[in-house]
Amino acid sequence: MAKVLIGLNTFNDLAYLRETLPALEKLRVDLPADVVILDTAWNDEVRDFVRKHYPEFVYLRHADGNIGYGRSYNEIWRQFPDHELFLVVTSDVLLDVPTAKTFVKRMKEDESLTMVAGKLHHWDFGHRRKTNSIDSFGIVAEQRQHFYDRGCGEKDKGQYDATLGRFFGISGAVFLFRCSAIARLERKPAGLFDERMWMYKEDIDLAYRLRWLGEKIAIFPEVWGWHARTVANREGQGLAAMTKADKDKRAYARFHSYKNHLLLLKNNFTWRYGAAVFLKVLAYELMKGIYMLFRSPKTFLAGLATLIFVRGRRSSRRVSVQKMLTYFD
Repeated sequence: MAKVLIGLNTFNDLAYLRETLPALEKLRVDLPADVVILDTAWNDEVRDFVRKHYPEFVYLRHADGNIGYGRSYNEIWRQFPDHELFLVVTSDVLLDVPTAKTFVKRMKEDESLTMVAGKLHHWDFGHRRKTNSIDSFGIVAEQRQHFYDRGCGEKDKGQYDATLGRFFGISGAVFLFRCSAIARLERKPAGLFDERMWMYKEDIDLAYRLRWLGEKIAIFPEVWGWHARTVANREGQGLAAMTKADKDKRAYARFHSYKNHLLLLKNNFTWRYGAAVFLKVLAYELMKGIYMLFRSPKTFLAGLATLIFVRGRRSSRRVSVQKMLTYFD
């Protein structure tokens, strides 16, 4: 069995797979790695394509059908736990094989690294074109508990190269993770992600837990992939900009993003951040709540139900509050 596990979740996205799977096949051979594809749509066309062109890949279906992003990758790891590293990649990410191999080598040489990624650029899938626009250079966290992908939508002119080490988390689109750290996350059931989230914000919740544990996370300066992101805020982080960006957001994305944000706060936020931070969070959440009440009452009620009835699963906390505050802008 290879030391590297590559896991990919697919849901009716054969068009992406035709472009992205050749890189995974190359990694399977070169690293070597075990590649597992979990098809949550039970798509026969996808199944036949994988079995015909990539017979060495493990193709899976789950009895529950569409189990969402987080649970899919948890299930892949639980079925194939005996690996050193787990490369989590979504079907809409085109990986650069040599750079991905370099990152694997760095993680094997530096056992203190728990989670790594590189620069992630935008993939113009419609024109099959790799661009120089930023998709994510890490997740930024503000004290008001607003999280966003750094640089999203900007041209990469090297403007963030000197500050790549200043970030909160890594995008869930693609990352490398040291499997031995999964036990330290104390998930129930075991895995990387909180399965109650289904989709959206799982990567932030994971980053929060890792920061509380004091795990080492790194973003390397090389571009290692291109992401055909469908949900993104390229307007900015001010109130007017976020409101404008929300108008273009799909209903299901708005629904899950809002309620999952509240759940990750229940899992990870602490009053010990102090009154100033608490007031910023309160003001921000009240503003969002009022907006959502009028914009999408169903989403507001789902968030309210999460806040009242869903129990937070408290993250293990091994670093000081003062250290945690250094990760927030």
